[in-house]
Amino acid sequence: MATILVTGEPYANAAPNGGDGSTGTQGSQGTPGQSGYNTGNCTYYCLTAPGTGGQGGQGTTGVNGSAGAKGRPAPPTTLNLGVVTDNIIVRVGGGTGQTGGNGGKGGTGGPGGNPGTIDPKQKCNPASKGAQGRGGTGGNGGKAGDGGDGTTVTVNYTKLSGGSITPDVFLGDPGTPGSLGTGGQGNPTGTNGNTGPTGGKGSTSQVNIRQVP
Repeated sequence: MATILVTGEPYANAAPNGGDGSTGTQGSQGTPGQSGYNTGNCTYYCLTAPGTGGQGGQGTTGVNGSAGAKGRPAPPTTLNLGVVTDNIIVRVGGGTGQTGGNGGKGGTGGPGGNPGTIDPKQKCNPASKGAQGRGGTGGNGGKAGDGGDGTTVTVNYTKLSGGSITPDVFLGDPGTPGSLGTGGQGNPTGTNGNTGPTGGKGSTSQVNIRQVP
């Protein structure tokens, strides 16, 4: 048994991936501390404690992956088989769609703001740095490329001598959806993106078998 395949060439690479998000902005600095003076006992004291730094900004969202291209179509073909002595299967259908690009990773949460400065007489307790910002949301995966379109194949033969010709028509398969981008590191970690949408099948093909002189 022999098989003749007529289909579109596959893609060597997936569609481009999305870029990663950017780091969030740094949080605001805490308010400065203030000293007070007690005239009764001639001593300084902490009037206003320095403030904690503000939380960092959220990382930006990762870029979505690019959509996969439609599968390459099966080329119109004429097969001249002559005398057929073997069982031959003629498989015809569009090529597989391109794989979608992966979503980019969410950006890292921005650093927390610096603590407020200590009061001039250093009577207050030091403040703390702010918390890191939330991680950015991951980008979405790219859509899977649709399957390639079919074609018409003409099979010519002069004689069947113990052999046969069997058509096997298939629809071009969609590619693989792009993977989701993960959420960026932060407080808390960012949300993951979504896996890319699925693609559709390609159009059908036709095989015409005819005996010629």
